[in-house]
Parts: sequence; structure tokens; C-alpha cells
Amino acid sequence: MKILKALILLSVLFKTVIGSGETSTKGLHVFGRNILNENGELVMLRGANRPGTEYCCVQYAKIFDGPSDKAQVDEMRKWKMNAVRVPLNEDCWLGVHAPETEYFGASYRKAIEDYVKQYTDSNMAVIIDLHWASENGKLATQQIPMPNNGNSLLFWEDVAKTFKDNSRVLFDLYNEPYPYGNSWANPDAWQCWKNGTDCGTLGYEASGMQQMIDAIRSTGSTNIILLSGIQYATSFTMFLDYQPTDPAKQMGVALHSYDFNYCRSRGCWDTYLKPVYSLFPMVATETGQKDCLHDFLSDFISYCDSNDIHYLAWSWLTGECGIPSLIQDYKGNPSHFGVGLKRHLADLASGVTPYYTDTFEIYNDKLTHWADDWSSATRVLNSSVQVYSGKFSIEWLPAATKSLHFMCWSCIKPKVHKSVDFYANGGSIGGQDMDMDLLKLNPDGTNTILHTYKLSQLLGGNAVPKSDWVKVVLDLTSLPKDEEYDGFWLKSDTSQPSMFVDEITVQAIHEPPTQIPDSQWEEENDDSSIASILTFNLILFIVTLLSSLL
Repeated sequence: MKILKALILLSVLFKTVIGSGETSTKGLHVFGRNILNENGELVMLRGANRPGTEYCCVQYAKIFDGPSDKAQVDEMRKWKMNAVRVPLNEDCWLGVHAPETEYFGASYRKAIEDYVKQYTDSNMAVIIDLHWASENGKLATQQIPMPNNGNSLLFWEDVAKTFKDNSRVLFDLYNEPYPYGNSWANPDAWQCWKNGTDCGTLGYEASGMQQMIDAIRSTGSTNIILLSGIQYATSFTMFLDYQPTDPAKQMGVALHSYDFNYCRSRGCWDTYLKPVYSLFPMVATETGQKDCLHDFLSDFISYCDSNDIHYLAWSWLTGECGIPSLIQDYKGNPSHFGVGLKRHLADLASGVTPYYTDTFEIYNDKLTHWADDWSSATRVLNSSVQVYSGKFSIEWLPAATKSLHFMCWSCIKPKVHKSVDFYANGGSIGGQDMDMDLLKLNPDGTNTILHTYKLSQLLGGNAVPKSDWVKVVLDLTSLPKDEEYDGFWLKSDTSQPSMFVDEITVQAIHEPPTQIPDSQWEEENDDSSIASILTFNLILFIVTLLSSLL
């Protein structure tokens, strides 16, 4: 009996230490706005893109960029990822427009099949993406506005036949459609996007999303299909008006969200994304930022968690910040950008709510993703003449009717925020005074002033001092709780001397406990340290167990 009890305890320990039962990714299917597995359990896809298979076969005479073995799958799993996006090249898959080689055609297809199997055998969902398509019979060597009306359909028919029995595989129809250029809300662009017709000066016959859905479903495949919006997968302005028909009813949408996109803050996401993700599963198949930081990424994926949006960061690839790269090396050591994702996923896997604060910065050495610069005044956003902290401040010239204007999509909320703070410096002359107005954006792009304050009123009756920094605090606590403001401007009725502004922050009423620095978190969560602790505890348990049997 003691031995049986010991074996039971030992099995429990191994299940706890080695890994408890995670949610299966088998049998993925759309149910309403969610993705469920074969057991009817909710599955949230969180992972990374693995670039290379779209360009290496036509540029570098190989298939993969970096290692492609099981060890890489294991490294991604250590980050608690359960999804990977694999971008493909239409011509390399079909073996057209160039001779068959060990990296082109049949060999490419076999390598991709084996590669996908590595991931799905490890309980990871795989999103296959048509990244590069051919234009007018030329070899696919770059991204083009829309897939073509020939081989793009053959590509999806063949891919669907290959993977239709693997329910862990999803199909992302086309990476970043951009018919009619960088159009945000153009009915002609949406018509082209859906049906491949009336595509303007595209220069080749396009395939619309409807034709590609039909090609996939003609094979009997019921795999989930994802549709990217226009303007490089960022716009869903008219998606509900032009949504294609999927006979299998297994359709979701694919979003790309970066810190340089037009829509990059919560108010904008609520305005343009919520009507779509309220009805369909939304997968952010690419997200990231290019400055080695992770402030935008952390804000965006926190928003995703709150709204059941799936996400995969770009990218599991070593390189410079501008890629952007999640990792420093293929041992899985995170970059400064990547640690934001790794830390976030680790918290989720541990049942901990990842850190998030409603306090945000509009400016701190840079204009952040929270705001757009709609200023009409002459200004320099990276001045080093007078700086309160960091490297830069905003230098601007107050002139009659000209404003320093930051628009931020309903971001300032008295029910959530207590103040708008910034530091001001009057430069070599000083004495500036002007209005600070809280604004509401109108549908026609103009602004309504909801509240006006004199800068001197906020400074205790004083103007901005000469060559000295003073903190300006606009108290929001007495304002109506149901109001929301789309930013603010500083505007003068007269021309005044040049001045400086720095560290513009919107302060939350309630703050979570301070988060430990990334460097400390990395040190405390180093894989080798965790393994050592687990190994020690396991040995200690076994010794104790054996002692009890003697």
C-alpha cells in the first residue's frame, strides 16, 4: 500500500512539475466570435510569426531563415506559445516561374509539410499565410497589392488538400491586401478585396477573398479561414458591408497592429475593430514595434486579452529592432522588445493577470502610440535645447490661432483618470500664457472645445517661467464622469516666445502595484534557474518519499 501511495504521489508531482494538461488545439473551429477545440473548450491563440519561408526560396537558395528543427518548437513552447504563423511563397509551393530545386517546388512542399507537422504534433496551431504571390507570371519576389486570379487559387486548392485533415492548421488568405494604395475606407478597394473586380490600375487580374474561400472549400476543407483587411491588414472600416460568404461558416479576420499604424490606441480600436470582433474571431496575425521597447505591444495585447482577440507577434527571428525581433538568438533569449511578450505569456500561463495601468504617456522622449500630432503650430518633437528628463522635449512656437494639438481617440476619461500632467519651460524669454482646451473630435474631423483652462490658472496665477521647468497639472476629478476627451491642445490668441514641453502624462485614479524591471524579471525567470529549482525539489521529494518507505 505504501508503494502504491508513493507511485500515485510521484505521478502527481511529475504532472505538476513537467506540465499539467494544457488546452488542446485539436479540432479548432469557429463558434460565434470564438475559436473552440474538439472538446468545446475556448482556445486563445498566442504566439509568433516565423518568417523566412516566403523569401529564402527566391532570394537565398534555401527554405528557412535560421534553424527549423524541433528544438525551435520547444523554445517557442517555453515561452508558453500555442500558435505560429508560417508565411509561404506561392511560386515556391507550386514550383512555377523557376526550375525545380532542393528549395523550390516539391522539396519546398515536403519541407513545409514536415515543418508544420513539428508544430502541430507539439499541440501548436499553425497559421499558413500566402505572403508573396506572383504578378503577371513573374517570379514572386515581393509583396503585391492583391493575390492573382490564377496561381493564387491553385496555391490555396493545393494547400487545402494538403492540410485539410489537420484541424490545427488555419489558412490566412493573403498577408496584407492594399488595393487602391494605402486606402483606409474606399468602397472600390473593398469591392476589389472581396471579388477581385474593378481593381483600378492594379495591372493584373486579381483574385478576391470570395474566390479563394471557394477554392479552399472546393477541396472539402473545413479549416478556419482568416481574412486580412485592406490598408495592409489594418482597416476593417467596411468589412461588414463586404464580408464574403463561407459555406462552412468557419471564417475569422486577421489584423496587423503596429505602433506606426494609423489606428494604434484603445479608443481607435474600440471605434474601428469592436464592430468586427464582436461578431467574428479576430486574430492579430502580426503585431509589434520597431524601437526595441514593448510599451505599444504590452498595451495592445492587454487590450486583446480583455476582448478575446488572438495575437502573434512579429517575429521569431534574430536581427535588428526594426524587424522587429523577439529573440537575440535561437536559444530563445528575448530581446528588449521580446521580453514584453515572454513576460506577458508567462503571467497568463501562471494564472496571473499581466501588469497593466491606465496611466499612459503622450510624450516622453517621443510621441507615443497613444496620440497623433495634429498641431498647426511650428514645433520640433525631438528638441535637445531644453530637456526636463531623457534626451528630448517638444519645442514649439505659440502663434495666434496656432495650436500644439495631440489627438488621442477618447483616451482621457474622468471616470478613469485624475489628471493630465506635463512640464513646461519658458525658454530664454518666458512669460507665456495660453488656453489649454479639452477636446471632442467631430465626425467631420473638426474639434469641439468641452473645457478651457488658462495655463496661468493651472500654475497658481503665474506665467511659464524663464529657463526653468514647472509642472502643469490639469485636475480631472471634478469633471463629469460620463465625458471622454479626444485629446487637448495648447492655443494662444497672440504670438509668444518659443517654449518647451516635456513628459506629457495622463494619470490614472487607481494604480496597480509597481512592476519589477524587465531585467530583474528575466533574472528571476531564467530557464536554467527554474530547471535547477525544479530538479532540486524533485530530488528532495524522491528522497523524502523513499525515506518514508524504509
